[in-house]
Amino acid sequence: MVAALVYSEKYLQHKPSWGHPERPERLKAIVEGLKRAKLWASPNVRVVEPKPAKREDIELAHAADYVSLVEKLSAVERPIDGDTPVRKNTFELALLAAGGTIEAGRIVMSGRVKNSFALVRPPGHHAARARGGGFCYFNNIAVMVQSMKREFKLRRIFVIDWDAHHGNGSQDIFYEDPSVLYMSLHQHPLTLYPGTGFVDEIGAGEGEGYTVNAPMEPGSGNAEYAAVMQEIFVPLCEQFKPELFAVSAGFDAHADDPLTSLQLSTEAYGWLAGLVLEQAERWCRSKTVFLLEGGYNLEALSGGVVNIVKAMTGEKFSPPTEVRRPKIIDEIKQALSKKWNL
Repeated sequence: MVAALVYSEKYLQHKPSWGHPERPERLKAIVEGLKRAKLWASPNVRVVEPKPAKREDIELAHAADYVSLVEKLSAVERPIDGDTPVRKNTFELALLAAGGTIEAGRIVMSGRVKNSFALVRPPGHHAARARGGGFCYFNNIAVMVQSMKREFKLRRIFVIDWDAHHGNGSQDIFYEDPSVLYMSLHQHPLTLYPGTGFVDEIGAGEGEGYTVNAPMEPGSGNAEYAAVMQEIFVPLCEQFKPELFAVSAGFDAHADDPLTSLQLSTEAYGWLAGLVLEQAERWCRSKTVFLLEGGYNLEALSGGVVNIVKAMTGEKFSPPTEVRRPKIIDEIKQALSKKWNL
């Protein structure tokens, strides 16, 4: 069965400001890389044109007043914050990004493809229920997850976020929701925006224990990430038994990224994706949706996406033979001990 890439050239129209890191060239580099790797036109890959999300879809994850605010700011071109400019077409393109992610989920859940990658802009994981920021307007992955819960009656969705920046918006939206297990591997919040994602942030109410944060010290790379995935991610999958995996795939944990201090290799994205796909095959007939978040070195970004798509279409990547166990693993296990047997 084929993999799907959800993409529209309209995403290139999102131009926050001159010199902004989240620039159209990011998607151009990805598409060029996939074409060079002969994946864009591969018989194992289907490119899907998205449609905009409806307002009612966005309001599954966001407050109605906030949705209206983004629309109003777009009309007058007033920014959300210094990092998150708003242009005349921002509201329209944010709807298209969320709609593309919904389509990526729908074609996987309906069985039309084995897995999908939503190559969308603007990104979303910093957008909380009632506020945006960090280059994000609507939380694409949260809108998709809530839409799939509504449309396909899903009860257990595993969202894993490996962007170097903590997905504070996703955490906010899912914090009290036991149907979504949200796990984030990110650079330690004392050293990087947005300053959230400490180990003791584990969810609240019925959602207590369903938020899992793995703050990685600057300099962490393949060996440390492999340990966290093996000791935390895999046992969580075994106990949660997801019906769908959704991945906030950021590429700014790469060693060459200009905004962060982590040390993942380009190959790491292949084996990280492979670990997720292996668990998806075990628990939910391979149902996996990848979604583009950050990543600001064009070569690293393009190469990372290519490796994920290779993994999606069956290529195997070997995890690192050297595994270094960061002390944060014991802290995570302690924080989650009331809920999970890790």
